[in-house]
Amino acid sequence: MPAAAAKPPPSSLFPYLILLSILLLFLYSSLLSPPTAKTLSFHSTPCNLFLGKWVLQHPSTHKPLYNETCPFQRNAWNCLRNQRPNMVLINSYKWVPEACDLPQIDPVKFLSLMRNKNIGFVGDSLNENFIVSFLCVLRAADSGAKKWKRKGAWRGGYFPKYNVTVAYHRAVLLANYGWQPKQSSVGEEEGVEGVYRVDVDIPAVDWANITKFYDVLIFNTGHWWGFDKFPKDRPLVFYRAGKPINPPLEMMDGLKVVLENMVSLIEKEVPSKTLKFWRLQSPRHFYGGEWNQNGSCLFDKPLQGEQLDLWFDPSNNGVNKEARQLNLLIQEALQGTSIQVLDLTHLSEFRADAHPAIWLGKKDAVAVWGQDCMHWCLPGVPDTWVDILSELIQMLCSSFSFTRKLGRRIDDQKAQAQWLQIHSSILTIPALENLKMAFRIHLFSPKTLPQSQNFQNYPKRPKTQIVCASNNKKNNKKRSDAELASDLATEVGKINTHLAQKEEAMKKSKELLFTEFCQYLALERDEVKKEWRKIDEDEKWGLVNRFVNEWSDNFHPLSARSVKEMLEEYLHDERQPSSSGFVLFPGLKKIMGFSHD
Repeated sequence: MPAAAAKPPPSSLFPYLILLSILLLFLYSSLLSPPTAKTLSFHSTPCNLFLGKWVLQHPSTHKPLYNETCPFQRNAWNCLRNQRPNMVLINSYKWVPEACDLPQIDPVKFLSLMRNKNIGFVGDSLNENFIVSFLCVLRAADSGAKKWKRKGAWRGGYFPKYNVTVAYHRAVLLANYGWQPKQSSVGEEEGVEGVYRVDVDIPAVDWANITKFYDVLIFNTGHWWGFDKFPKDRPLVFYRAGKPINPPLEMMDGLKVVLENMVSLIEKEVPSKTLKFWRLQSPRHFYGGEWNQNGSCLFDKPLQGEQLDLWFDPSNNGVNKEARQLNLLIQEALQGTSIQVLDLTHLSEFRADAHPAIWLGKKDAVAVWGQDCMHWCLPGVPDTWVDILSELIQMLCSSFSFTRKLGRRIDDQKAQAQWLQIHSSILTIPALENLKMAFRIHLFSPKTLPQSQNFQNYPKRPKTQIVCASNNKKNNKKRSDAELASDLATEVGKINTHLAQKEEAMKKSKELLFTEFCQYLALERDEVKKEWRKIDEDEKWGLVNRFVNEWSDNFHPLSARSVKEMLEEYLHDERQPSSSGFVLFPGLKKIMGFSHD
């Protein structure tokens, strides 16, 4: 009986092939795969500022930046002057995001960043509540601030020390609307006194002509879209192109059409260089009934997390369900736009304890209007809104101001495509979105920019498949270890090239910034390098701040910190010896038996 054929010895390359395959799959999944949906929202900033919890602090370590004497205060919200109890406790709660800390706004730093800029709020009285907090906070940096009511503003402030204007334009529906008494053609239903005509395609006159004036705009609407504002005997009737929409729209359907038209108008009429935000709904905390049904909010501490759905989930049909309902419509309308969502709803849902309630500052106000469980005490929760808004403005400005300057240098379609191809693998999705806004005012058309707002629209990168064996039955020849190793080496080389492109793109960006800095100083490059190493940190900051202030005259304000960091990195890289080769697998050639040449 013939002896059984001996099994061939296992290939010495086999363990390495397995290891390389795993590592290559890992690398390609991170380098070449399309981003996950989770990374595509504005929440993908270094920290999601909108998710977290309220943490009680010692009153001495967490104080408001203003008090009842602020000249911008509105009496009904001035809970200190109106002697609402527990105001110290109310303002001792600090909003702490899940993965980071939210710093309190530095008014001096923020106004310095916004020098010669204007910030506008458009919407209903909750945006007015927001801006009153903002004005009082910023006044801490400029006691010479003056009231400002130009250009149709309902209220506002001018900060002469920094030449900054912050103002509010009242437009409760955003669209234009007006009262029409009962006529033969409208309001024929019995008991109808007349109608409010809403032109879904015409913006309210209060903000129609200010879109070019502001560098930052914060929009909202929602609190007037209810039957308490527009009851059945005085309903809303929607018009388009000057004619009634038929069949007539119910209120929520009308809101959807208004949102679609106003968002489209904002995208068209507001300059692309303007930072645009949309604040989602501020939740109400009426307990036991609506504002006109003895609803109350006499709470002395925030709600617990497990209570929120009971209060606000629409499926529970509670008094305060409208915030989440309206947010769904608003977010749907904002999909795929350059308008950033300012999602302040969740953090505000906890704070049932922070409304004016019965402390409204006027005798008999409660008897007439009921408790105010919708607006907020000031100082109070809107101060945290201000902290978040200022943090996001600073983040957005610093992340794309330099890229805007760089964008002006890219003057042909081929260069655009190459630049974007390289940088799409370097930048995070939020950074690409900021880049999109930054370049839109220069040479880049929307077709050449990555569409990162919507996952379905994001251009998927081709996935590279490493073929270890042919699937063609006609050519089912078994491949040798050397051939497999050669294929793997090719793929490793591609990764090496990809990483080198990333490194080269970042190097060029820093070099361009350094060139601009040298031109500003009117010195040769070597002179700047030499002097930079000699001067101390204070002198460096002084130079960078002056450079940023002059360089950003025609652009959004830059972050001096990010400019200084890029300069330091460039000069540090210049001093380091360059390295080449693929460091991840230094022994790859030796393992596979290739030459060392």
